[in-house]
Amino acid sequence: MKHNITDMTHAQFSDWLTPTVNCPLFESRERLVALLAENANRDALETELQEFYEGYCGLAFELEEHEESLLSILRASDIFAPLQKRVAAVEVVRKTSPEGRIARRMSDRPLITDPQPEIKVLALSDDEFRALMETLVNWELFAARAQVVKLQKAVPSVDGTEQLKSAFLEFFVCYLELEQFLEDYYYDPDEGLELRPEVAERLERSVAEVEAGTAELISIEEVAKELGLKW
Repeated sequence: MKHNITDMTHAQFSDWLTPTVNCPLFESRERLVALLAENANRDALETELQEFYEGYCGLAFELEEHEESLLSILRASDIFAPLQKRVAAVEVVRKTSPEGRIARRMSDRPLITDPQPEIKVLALSDDEFRALMETLVNWELFAARAQVVKLQKAVPSVDGTEQLKSAFLEFFVCYLELEQFLEDYYYDPDEGLELRPEVAERLERSVAEVEAGTAELISIEEVAKELGLKW
């Protein structure tokens, strides 16, 4: 459901954005910061990166529904001119389509119609991998989120509400910048894992049945009907 944040009271807006600014990404970031400070080994960092990435995907799903309305608010007022310039900078260099970005988050793979990421995260050297982790945990998104949380706790007032909304828009733009930065990176947390023999056997059998024309396939219309969706 889309919301018009410009009409919300302080309490309404604070309640609306709480799930977004409290998503698992931010707890994972704190753990990743601690691991980096401890000079933890790569295995530990890779394990936490998986949590971080899943948290990032969760944040993206929270925000993408509202992306157009938030961009409209930003473009409607000269007050947000600095943020408008940052959004424009993202849009100039952005390589992927909205559908492609969703596909990457759902399957860890880009659409074939989108440019392929050039950098495989798990193929980076230890120093390069650690440098990437440092970049991610120090992204401006996290400082922007801290400001939003601080303003949420302030005594409600007209000025305070506008400051909170402006801080959230800053947070949103930081997210867009992070999303654009990650376009060049290919990350599949399951890369290198092996399927159990029985699972691999079932997959091979399913592929063979499809190729032989003996598989019992279900149409997308039937799936939609089962789920109560319109197609």
